[in-house]
Amino acid sequence: MHINNKVVAGIVLLNIAVLAYVYYGQLQNGSNVVLSSPAYGKEGQADVWNGYSYDKSPIDVPKKKGDLYKITTAIPSESLKNKNSGSPTRTKVGPAELRRPKLNISSLPPDLYKMRKPVFDLLPKSYLPGYKSPCWKAKPLKVIRCLPYFYLLGMPKSGTTDLWTKIMRHPEVKITSKEPHWWTRAKGKGKLGDYTSRSKGLVKSLMLHPSLKPRLIIGDGSASTLWDNQKWKTWDGERYEGPTYVTADVIHAAQPDAKLLVILRNPVDRLYSGYLYFNPKQRVKTSADLFHKEVVAVINRFNKCLKTMSYRGCVYSMKDVHNPHVHCRLLVGVYSVYVRDWFRAYPRDQLKIMRLEDWHVNCTGMLPEVFDFLNLQRMSDKEIERICTEKLKNGNKVKLHAVGDMLPKTRKLLENFYEGSNKELSLLLGDEKYLWRS
Repeated sequence: MHINNKVVAGIVLLNIAVLAYVYYGQLQNGSNVVLSSPAYGKEGQADVWNGYSYDKSPIDVPKKKGDLYKITTAIPSESLKNKNSGSPTRTKVGPAELRRPKLNISSLPPDLYKMRKPVFDLLPKSYLPGYKSPCWKAKPLKVIRCLPYFYLLGMPKSGTTDLWTKIMRHPEVKITSKEPHWWTRAKGKGKLGDYTSRSKGLVKSLMLHPSLKPRLIIGDGSASTLWDNQKWKTWDGERYEGPTYVTADVIHAAQPDAKLLVILRNPVDRLYSGYLYFNPKQRVKTSADLFHKEVVAVINRFNKCLKTMSYRGCVYSMKDVHNPHVHCRLLVGVYSVYVRDWFRAYPRDQLKIMRLEDWHVNCTGMLPEVFDFLNLQRMSDKEIERICTEKLKNGNKVKLHAVGDMLPKTRKLLENFYEGSNKELSLLLGDEKYLWRS
């Protein structure tokens, strides 16, 4: 039987329209859509509990101390040419973004659950639909509480205050205190209500203007979130490989779709800046010579630790390695260890990693990228320029001028110490800039 070509074409177009309508309806209703990312399982759910053993790592850290940096021999040098391979891409604001994943607290590994049981017990099964921020109605009064939409994870003395201040200039970001340090240093049981009280201003605005639910957000700028896991021995004891779970795993369980920002700095310069900034004159005498002696002492204690623990285990044992009376946190600068663990918990496109050195010279180019990453409305070039020309926040030049630069022998010692970590970081991020070679 002969069928008119126009009729056939009409039937095909009708079928395409029906399929598109069904797919879009799934997005609107929050149905799971199978993802192709290797970070997800067959059903589109994050298989976050696989891969925590270093045996399953895409870049294995050898367990023998002398083989720490042989990881690089298995990776083609061409990978360094893939600039920003870990950088997130632009995600459009729309119904799909407001489709929040359901929480899976009941199926958490027991050891992870015990780490923050008082928090996990109060989290909802899912967050309220239509809100850009992760909000829910807390029992028994059904008061709306919200967690941060994004985290500025670290590092200290790497420009976090300046970056945070400039992010706060966006009208869709509600101003909150920068550093509650709640996930890493909450005293006592770390009550969730205390932490979510930071969202009161956001909730008030959303009650007055419901149309802003898909737009307004808050953040957390605690510069300790990326690296501070000093309580891990409370759960794991003296474990050779270090902590089984870190802060990244805890936050992922609570917020699997969180946006994560990191700003890094040459670890040598970061260490000296922190030494000058955090050691008050009335308590600790500071000088370039005393700094050198402290660096030598910390490196010696770290090498002693390596006799009984892995490299990763010793990095996370900084409480045993650092001098509590002198602020010289050498191990905070071993960025590769922390970035690896966050990459294990989160897909890479949920982390945007930057360098302070680039931020200082290209704020007008990088700030719009940050706003895009956070899915905020774009600002005009004039507004970006105005924000970027504001005075640098929380600089450290006055004390540096008073004490002077670090000794050349100290810089050489630190460059050698951080060389292997920087090399691994550059491979993880696919960018030679993170070698910090002059």
